[in-house]
Amino acid sequence: MSVTLNYPGGISQPDSIRLTDTAVTQIGDTAVNDTLTLSAFAIANDGAAAKTVTLYWYDGSTQFLIWKKSVAQNDTAMVADLPIRLRKGNEIRVKGDADVWVTLIYSFNFAAGPTQAPGQQTAFR
Repeated sequence: MSVTLNYPGGISQPDSIRLTDTAVTQIGDTAVNDTLTLSAFAIANDGAAAKTVTLYWYDGSTQFLIWKKSVAQNDTAMVADLPIRLRKGNEIRVKGDADVWVTLIYSFNFAAGPTQAPGQQTAFR
């Protein structure tokens, strides 16, 4: 017996960055097409005190606040129930403080366009 399933996408390698100051910082690359979804993220505070961390979704012209929380010293905040579909030119940005690690976990989706037959898509990276 065999089973055939459609595989619409999968988890991509995460983007991770250690913040060094309080500037708003882009994490990872700007989306180049419509196949990327931010599926989860983790904020780890390796510092000596609690730090407030803010995540933004940038749509190419406007920066939107999507998450803000104080992360305790030596603690990690994880969010896996706030998927954000990124379109071409979209990006994720973060504002925090030194010694905060931010890891974004993306999934990518394959979608056939009007001139593409299923199975002819290529990965976004």
